[in-house]
Amino acid sequence: MSFSNEFLCDFKPVHEGILAAKGIKPERAVVEVIDEEQEGAGMFEPAGALEVLEQIGDDVNTLTIYTDRAAYFWEFVETMYEKNGLVSLIVSKKHLGLAKKTVGCSSIFLFDFEWDGAFYEKQIALGKHYIPIHKRAWRTAENLDIAVPIGYNTVIVKRPKKKTGAPWQDRFEKAFYRS
Repeated sequence: MSFSNEFLCDFKPVHEGILAAKGIKPERAVVEVIDEEQEGAGMFEPAGALEVLEQIGDDVNTLTIYTDRAAYFWEFVETMYEKNGLVSLIVSKKHLGLAKKTVGCSSIFLFDFEWDGAFYEKQIALGKHYIPIHKRAWRTAENLDIAVPIGYNTVIVKRPKKKTGAPWQDRFEKAFYRS
């Protein structure tokens, strides 16, 4: 079962919230991406793996993209290298099962953009923070926070305060203060 993900169009605050919830500095995070299928259910999804990478690309220190369509990401990889010096690896999805535990690195985030297919449980066993983008529904938790599935667990990501400095209010608080 696949779910459309409404948080992809504004993913940068979600990514920052995930890092904060796990207590990892952005410069220490290692990002890996499993690209969506070429002709998958997300054909008309407003944002995909490339759009998310464009949002968080400036904050990424290490990037590996598992894909079967390397040419699709080539321009992004070149732009990130010229702009930030980010050296990205583009690897075939066939090599995803051959990954080994990275010694001393507990800050690997694996974003799975596939619509169909199984969870990559072996990646969770390697100690990676496996985040299925379309395989489990992300939902809005209480007070407009986001419940993000990470592997078998869920992390609540807090929304940032408004730029005016006023705190967020959920619909119950608004109804209470209006009456």
